[in-house]
Amino acid sequence: MAQNPDHTVLLKHCHIILVPIADLYDHEQIVQTQVEWLKNNIINLGYFFRPILIAKNQNVILDGHHRVAAMKELGYTKIPCVEIEYVENDDIRIGTWFPIYTEKRDIKFPSEFEKIDVEWKNLETFTTEVLENPDYGFLLKTAENQFIIKGTQQEIFTKFLAYFNPELFEYSKTLDNAFRSLKNRRASFILTRKPPTKQEVVETARSGKPFAPKTTRHILSFKYQDIQVPLKNLI
Repeated sequence: MAQNPDHTVLLKHCHIILVPIADLYDHEQIVQTQVEWLKNNIINLGYFFRPILIAKNQNVILDGHHRVAAMKELGYTKIPCVEIEYVENDDIRIGTWFPIYTEKRDIKFPSEFEKIDVEWKNLETFTTEVLENPDYGFLLKTAENQFIIKGTQQEIFTKFLAYFNPELFEYSKTLDNAFRSLKNRRASFILTRKPPTKQEVVETARSGKPFAPKTTRHILSFKYQDIQVPLKNLI
């Protein structure tokens, strides 16, 4: 998802095109509760309000997976898009979101790992450098401990979503905010991960095996305009 954490005021009026939804490639999974919220919002508005961002000449969705899913489930076949040069474009950077789990109960790690069915290793001190090892997909931190979890992000997070209540996962823009949620006891644990490269995003979209939800956070150096496209134009 594209975000601008610096609140840049520069508004770039971009050319909007209509693209068949069937021609788009997604690179990460969706959170169904967000899709349901968007469906209701779109129906209540009666128009489509925010173009999605796609990689030019590749039709890879960069920002807007949930809007695409909502429109598809509502029966629409086209969606407004902004195309942008991607891999070599310095105007768009890539980060990640950090899943935080907000259920208010005492979750015991590492004993829970056996139930979740993941391999893990204890860390004496917290450091994201261990995520440079491709054998490990996530680093899990509680208020007291930290563990590295073996496997791909897709495999690990699929198991976490099946074991824990997926509606109680939230996604933090920054690691500092995620740490704050632990300190304030708002979160039981947080998951940190290494963001993919742009080339990995394109390759994953074409592979048909998308990343886990909220893996990427695309950051633009500019804003682009909102729109009001009647839904009847997108059938």
